[in-house]
Amino acid sequence: MHSAHTVATRGAVFGVLLASAVGCRAPGGWRRYEVYEPRIERHFVVNTHAQQLKYNHDSSVAWFRDRWFCLWNANEPPAEGRPGQLNYVSTSRDDGATWSPAEPVFSSERHSANPIPCPKGTQWQPNLIVVRGRLWAVWSQHSRDGHAGCYVSTLSDPDGKWTNRLLKWDGDTRPLIDGKRFRVFPTQNPLRLRSGRVLAPVTLIGPKAPDAPPMVKRWWATEKRDSVLYTDDLGKIWHVSPGAVQPGRTWAQWEPTVWELADGTVMMFSRNNDFRGRPDDGPRPSQMLQWSLSADGGATWTPHRPVPLQTIASRMHVLPCGGDRFVMVHNDWPAGQFVSDRHNLALFFTRGAGIDFVAGPGISGAEPIVAYPQMWTRRNAMLVSYSQGRAYRSIKVARVAPLPHPRRHYLFPRSNVRPSGAPAREADALRFNGSQHAVTRAVVDVGDAGFAVGAWVWPEQVGVLLDTRTTNPPSGFVWGLMGHTRKCLPFVWVDSPERNLVVSPALKLRPAAWNYVGLSLDNRAGTATFHVNGRSETLKFTAPAPRPLRGTTGHVGAKRFAGSGLPAFVGKVRAMALYADPRLGAQEHAWLHNAFAKALGQDPRRPARRPVAKPVLFLDPADAAATARDFAIPERRVPVGRVTLDGVDALRFTGEGSAGVDLDENHRERGDRVEIAFRFRIERGETHVLCTLGDADHPARLVHGKGRLWLEAGDEKRPCGQVRKGGWTSVVLTSGGVGSTASVEAGEPVTVKHKPVATWAYLGQGYRTGTVSSDAQFVVDVVSVRSRVIRSRQNIRQ
Repeated sequence: MHSAHTVATRGAVFGVLLASAVGCRAPGGWRRYEVYEPRIERHFVVNTHAQQLKYNHDSSVAWFRDRWFCLWNANEPPAEGRPGQLNYVSTSRDDGATWSPAEPVFSSERHSANPIPCPKGTQWQPNLIVVRGRLWAVWSQHSRDGHAGCYVSTLSDPDGKWTNRLLKWDGDTRPLIDGKRFRVFPTQNPLRLRSGRVLAPVTLIGPKAPDAPPMVKRWWATEKRDSVLYTDDLGKIWHVSPGAVQPGRTWAQWEPTVWELADGTVMMFSRNNDFRGRPDDGPRPSQMLQWSLSADGGATWTPHRPVPLQTIASRMHVLPCGGDRFVMVHNDWPAGQFVSDRHNLALFFTRGAGIDFVAGPGISGAEPIVAYPQMWTRRNAMLVSYSQGRAYRSIKVARVAPLPHPRRHYLFPRSNVRPSGAPAREADALRFNGSQHAVTRAVVDVGDAGFAVGAWVWPEQVGVLLDTRTTNPPSGFVWGLMGHTRKCLPFVWVDSPERNLVVSPALKLRPAAWNYVGLSLDNRAGTATFHVNGRSETLKFTAPAPRPLRGTTGHVGAKRFAGSGLPAFVGKVRAMALYADPRLGAQEHAWLHNAFAKALGQDPRRPARRPVAKPVLFLDPADAAATARDFAIPERRVPVGRVTLDGVDALRFTGEGSAGVDLDENHRERGDRVEIAFRFRIERGETHVLCTLGDADHPARLVHGKGRLWLEAGDEKRPCGQVRKGGWTSVVLTSGGVGSTASVEAGEPVTVKHKPVATWAYLGQGYRTGTVSSDAQFVVDVVSVRSRVIRSRQNIRQ
């Protein structure tokens, strides 16, 4: 039996009683700091490029008895929500380095005592918790039969079978709330409160929302409530909370996570699913994460409010992390293009009650498109499962060890600046992640007759292979791939009236595999002959092209213009050769094909004939000298790094790099003040952001410019001191109430006004603006960093 109602008694909280962390204090109540530098190991659970499942997403991970369990939804077509999408399972008996082959779990007789058929429907988002020695999974199925709805599945033995149970409320799988029926969609791992109550985070999907704007259509326009299912009797009876919504955006919340505070309050973070851009009244990066709280164990919730830190639209997860510290794993990245900006999965930390999670180490490295993390802590480490990739998605795990010690305070170096422009080297190929490029050292001049080009590529997302365009004067060409990953077609643009010259689907590239793609363009005859894996096709265009073919320096991998509609390439390039000769035919392209075919496991093409001309450009990552002669690959920069400088243990900050400061619990709204002291030294560059206090909407910054220091907030900018040339400069910053203060070298304090909702603290640029040069550099003496919280009398009484 299940019941749906909206009122319940006050609940307690989960797990083991949280103990207050009373770290070692320096004289005066100051906290001292060390740098948190965990070991991070990443492994595939399922690799879409090596296995049959091409779409893998919505994973959860848990330790049960003697092994790790990872569950997720997957399908063979590389697209979300296709019929036949099932929930899968894989296990690991080590630290997550090796995983068993993926198998269907709830639809399979091998893994379920009562399998749930899903031949034409879709299964979604399994979420895990261990309760009284059993592993629970909460998930849903969307199908046009009697098997649709929300399920709670249980496993008593790791080698046994799951028992699947479809939840109903008054005989209906869709609970009735405020007179409306809602579909139940589980989102994150459940939570057990100290009272024994289990909360399962869900989003409730109802009828069309009355406040949905005209541009929001279909599923996007349905009313959604971030909520929980909860049970007080180990799953016999499940209740449904009416949940929380954003005022004025009842259609725009999605995928909540919940955790419990020491006083029994339950907190909720949720994704803002408003996809509109800023010109259409869409959210800012500081509004992408929403929060609510419950004072009655999850039965009722306050309306959503924004958490003013910079992040994106995606699923997040929060867990306790020892002592009074909590950890969130989410994308530390300012929102840009909806769900296309999922970079840099990172750890965020806070102490005690509050929403002031400060961003810290990235755990996904330079991997392209990472999202939907769920974590599990065990012993002194955590395992985080997450999705990697865009259309073709893999499931990976990151093992993070050790966890931060409960009684120590840390500086958390971040990875939230844009990845280096340098493509990563993978075996003998260059991997491009959509923002990386290799640039020709010289202007690309192929003459007026035409050109030929050939390359070995492994496409994961279509995009630019070579872009030589310039606007002053207009000239150059673009060669690349367009369409989508499953229909990846070569094209060339020379500004002819025919615009993009695109081959027919007969010449599409194999996705996530090595392909030879070539082009011979005759600018006098008006022909463009494409070559793909031994097949050819010739297209006509109006010749000669109106623009000169001679362009500027060429970019491989990334588009040149910010306003260009062409996407940047994601995938690998093994080789590329460009010739100022349009006469390369099928045999010459076969020779280029054969030059690398054997090394890539491909069969040679016959007959083949070596081109007479020498290449204008030659890219071969295995030949460093040849590549360096023709291409400049950007330096790979580290935004924050540990260094020893004149015997001083220091953090070096480059460009807009930053490190989160681990503060004691404080409540700005109750009058608490935070003080931070440190010393720094400028190394190079004219402008630096040295420290940031406050939230993303109302920050105060200590800024260095040409030897002077300024304290800035909003439109207010006040001078506060000088920098010691070639030496260390000391500063004390205080933030609380309606302002922040800086005192340089014990000088006269200077104050600026701002009103953040809480006090976040970063060394460096806490909230990116793009105004600090990537060459700017300064260091902070780690031992000099101190902080303390000065509590107001009001807070002490509470």
